[in-house]
This record gives sequence, C-alpha cells and structure tokens, in this order.
Amino acid sequence: MKHTPWLVLFGVLLLAAAAGAERAARTGGPPAPHADDPAALVFIIPPVENVGVMYERFLPVKDHIERATGRPVLLKVARSHQEAIESIDSGQAQLAYLDPAAYCEARRLSGVEPLVKTVVGGAATSRSVIVTRSDSPITKIVDGRKKRLALGATHSSLSSLIPSVMFKEVGISLKDFQAVDYLEQEDRIALSVLAKRHDLGGLSEKVARKYLGDGLRIIKTSEAVPPYVVCACTCLPGPVRETLRKAFLSFRAPQPNGSAPPKGLDGFSPAEDRDFDVVRVMIRNLTGKNYLHYGPNTVKVAILPLYSAITLYERFDPLMRYLSRETGREFKLVIPRDFEDFFSIIERGDADYSYSNPYIYIQLANRGYLNAIATAATEESGDIFRGIIITHKDSAIRTLADLKGRDVMVVSFRSAGGFLVQKHLLSENGIDVFRDLRLREGKRQEEVILNVYRKTAEAGFVREAALDVLKEEIDLSTIRVLATTPYIPNWPFAASAKAKPDLTALVQRHLVDLKDAKVLSSAQVRGFKPSRNEDFDDLRKWIGRYETR
Repeated sequence: MKHTPWLVLFGVLLLAAAAGAERAARTGGPPAPHADDPAALVFIIPPVENVGVMYERFLPVKDHIERATGRPVLLKVARSHQEAIESIDSGQAQLAYLDPAAYCEARRLSGVEPLVKTVVGGAATSRSVIVTRSDSPITKIVDGRKKRLALGATHSSLSSLIPSVMFKEVGISLKDFQAVDYLEQEDRIALSVLAKRHDLGGLSEKVARKYLGDGLRIIKTSEAVPPYVVCACTCLPGPVRETLRKAFLSFRAPQPNGSAPPKGLDGFSPAEDRDFDVVRVMIRNLTGKNYLHYGPNTVKVAILPLYSAITLYERFDPLMRYLSRETGREFKLVIPRDFEDFFSIIERGDADYSYSNPYIYIQLANRGYLNAIATAATEESGDIFRGIIITHKDSAIRTLADLKGRDVMVVSFRSAGGFLVQKHLLSENGIDVFRDLRLREGKRQEEVILNVYRKTAEAGFVREAALDVLKEEIDLSTIRVLATTPYIPNWPFAASAKAKPDLTALVQRHLVDLKDAKVLSSAQVRGFKPSRNEDFDDLRKWIGRYETR
C-alpha cells in the first residue's frame, strides 16, 4: 500500500499521544497556573482525536474563557466519552464538550445545561460519513453486509449512533457485519480502514476529510445533525452559567498570523436543548432508551413516520420553530416508531396536532379524534399525490395481471400512497390484493424500495416521491414503475380533540400565511391552504366504494 510509510509514522505518533493521554490522566491535565484556586473550572473534553490535537484545539478557547471571566480553567482530556459524562454528572468537571448522544445521556442523568454549539467551517451542524478505501470495490452502503466495520465510542453520535442508523435505513443491522469494532478515537477508525483491518468505517465528516488524500473515500454522508455541545454542570449558579455562555459566544478563532488557530473550530453559536431531540429519537429507535422529554406547556405535533427520524426532523423542525415564533408557544415534533404507534398517540391524546396521509386522517377524523385545518401543496404535485407499483427491471412482471400470486411488499395497510391507492387501482382491474397477492408490510417507504431492489420482494407499493429518497443509495435504473395510481388529496394538518380552539385558529392562520422560503423548502411544500373535515368527503365516498366490495 503506497501510504504505508506515512501510516507507520502516524502510528508512532498515536502511540506517543496515547502515552501522553495516560500521563495527562494521572496528573489531571497539563500544568495550570491556578490549579489550586478554588474558583478554577474543570473543562473536560473527550478523546475524539489524539490527545495532542484535542489540547491544541482547545487551549485558545481555555485562554479566552479565562480572560473573559477572570476564572482559571483546567483543561482535561478524558480517557473516554463515558468518563466525560461521569465527570460532569458527578460535578468533578463544571464544563464539558460532549457529543450530541453523550449530551442527551448527561442531560437525563443530571440535567446539564447546554451553553453553546460548536461552529466548524461556518456551520453549527455536523455530519457523519461512511468511509472505505479508494481502491475498495464497495461503492454504496447497501453493499456493506458481511464486511468488517469500525466505529468510534458507543456513546458517540457521529462515529457510532448515526452510522448505525444510516445502515439500518438501508436494511442492515450491526449483526449483519462480519465484525464490528469500537475504536474510541476517530483517527483510529480512518487509519484502520486505510490499513485494511476494516472494510468500512463510520466517523465524523470533519475527521474523515483529513485522510481523503491518503486513500480514504466517503461513500455516504448523513443529513445535518447537531454538532458537539459545550454544557455546564447544574452545580454552577445560573448567573455564572450565563457569563460562561457569553464568553464562549464571544470567542473567535485566532488568525494564522497570531497564535496557532484551533484546527477545525471557528467559534460557537447558541444552543437549546430541543436542538438534540432528533438525536433522542435516533437513540430510542436504535436502542429502546427514551430520553425524550416534553414540558407541560409544549405543543406536540405528531408526524406520520413516512421516512426516517433524521429526515423528518430536517424537513419539519423548521416548521415547528416557525410556529413557536409566531404563536409564542413551544411547538415540538413527535415522531412515532411506525404507523400503528401514530394511531396510538392520537387515540391517547398524546399530541395536539398531526400531519398524516388523508386515509389515516379520515379513519381518525371519523372517530372524532382529528379535524383538518390546512392541507399541504407539495413541490411534487401541488395539493394532490399518487402511488406507484414497482418491480425490479429484471422481473418477469410486465402487467398488473402478472402480480397475481406474487410476493408484494407494501408500506403499511394504513398507508395511502403505499397501499390504499394501489389496492383500489388493482380492484378496478379485477385483482383482490388480499386474495390474489402475498402481502407483507415494510413499515417505511425505503424498506419497500430496498426489498424490490434486492429482489427479496417481487413488487412493491410506494408513494411516487419516495424513490428520490434513495437516489444516492441505489441505482434507480434498476427499479421499474409498473403502474401509477390516480391522484388523491394531499396530507392534512389537523387539530386533535384536545387542541384549544384559540390556538388552533392561530396555527391555521400562520400555516396559510407561511411565506418563509427556507421553512417551505425544508418541508418540501409550496404552502398550505385552509381545509375542513368536509373537504375529504369525496375521498371518503371513493374509499367506501372499494371497502364494501
């Protein structure tokens, strides 16, 4: 391997850094001029990269905080993410630089307060990546089964949680790999892939980019997620925490002609606890641990889980923040695990508003749980949408009649674009889906498409727009659209029975008045128009014609 001499040299440096880490652990960090000062603040950071790099990155920050607050700061690199969590939880450290997943755990344990988020490359977000070697035959993460995977610390979002979720979204669990090893530091992940000890690695985009010139290749990048956060122990009084927040926000990376700039760290931006709800949903869906919390005055909006949690947050959290600004109430998303969980949430009264397909809306509205207040006009087709029936291009299925006796995957029997409209289309062509097809549920649009792509399902029912979600993961030319259905009304935004009428009137007005291009673009809608329950009566009649057959 042509990069071996460099790798050997870097390996030696890593060993030296590890020795330095051990010495730092014994001494509590580098010597500090105010180490005996009772006013000193211990600032703990996890070993994301080697110890020398972490100290170099944060020494300018430490110096700035000392100047801005007049208090000495003791910088300490933890031996692991878990040690960083335990240190701020116990009060041994008053400040901590935590990965989003580690922050969520620390928040649950002791209520640490988020002060600021890091800004890297001008953005207050991060991305995870899946990497392989540039000479590897692996080009897409769907090819990852039976390969050797390197991840970071188990408490890391960017090098463990999100990479695991990325694989899960294409139907690959960690047990499907030949081996999964947790290497703690992200540098080690990159080096292990380059050294061919692992075929794939999951780590932050920031660290991965350091090794692109040495033979590392990125094959998948996640959507934007919250970055590392600086949080404070609740043992610090409120005024002190606010002083520290202002001090961090005033930090600017030193210029190259001054002291050494903190590599990859530009500064800090304000942080809120809600910024990390998307990470909490991923933790719940992947591990079963529920760190989600909603205050007594939070307005909860349940979104039908058509796509992954990270996709839904990217699309709809800006809309929640818009409604929060306009109404003066805190609006937050509720992401159910699946369609059945969505039903349960609405039936229990655990959400104030909902956004779902019209078929599910009608079922719940007919029982008095929901009342439509606005309908979305989407970018794909205005205020209507349709479903499609797909097969693999190599399939012998060429006509609707060829579907008889075949194994067909649908999104859910409650899905409008992923079952209902296809069911009615086939009924009009003399095919009873329950009698003539072998049906099974995939629960999500991506799962259906992936099963057709892998030929583990002979055909699939999905919403037309769903194909675009996987355009980077699979070769869409291998998917054939066998049929398209008639259009039906688009998704309604609805008030639940518990929603207060005065707030509902505000929500409807602000949805209809929404003109913010960024919010609309994120939600992939052109806008909202006023809607009533009666607007779905024609669809009710259309459904009724087939339900009675």
